[in-house]
Amino acid sequence: MLFTLRLFMTILFFSLTVEAKFDIFMTKKLDMPQNVQPPSAIANVSNKVVNSIDRTDSSNIVVNKIIDNSVMYWWDNSGIKNTRMGQAVETAQNKMRADVNLGSTGADTQQNATQHKLSLRLLAAQALAKIEYFGWFKAAFKYDMKNSIAETEVYENLDNNKDLVVSHAISKDEEKSQVSLRWNW
Repeated sequence: MLFTLRLFMTILFFSLTVEAKFDIFMTKKLDMPQNVQPPSAIANVSNKVVNSIDRTDSSNIVVNKIIDNSVMYWWDNSGIKNTRMGQAVETAQNKMRADVNLGSTGADTQQNATQHKLSLRLLAAQALAKIEYFGWFKAAFKYDMKNSIAETEVYENLDNNKDLVVSHAISKDEEKSQVSLRWNW
């Protein structure tokens, strides 16, 4: 302790006795960048996370999607993806999703015909299975394996930011049916 105090006093005394001289007019101008952009990696991650979150997702699903998308971004930008193990994981992941075009019905012209599509997803990190139908109406079936909740909903766009939703959810504790107006901010 005494040594530290002596060292501090010596440095303090020395700094008070030394004069620093400089000419301010001889210094170089400091150029600051005008437009600073975030690194592209950060922008890519934030865009991927924001675009993947559905307006109807619960807070638990949002957190799981953020974690899942962060891991997927790391996976896509690391060298592990090119190893044998990485290629096996890629193959398994691609087999857990399918988009099926069921064709079209209705009008004589292709422009006015109703397109029928089915989307099947198994999101392993979120423990969620999801089936969506787009055609005469829009419908979704979700099964949350962690919480043992099955949800079915049929919805129709009323306006560009409003949906009329008829839904039914079944869990081990309750069954809930509701008609709601979903407002997308």
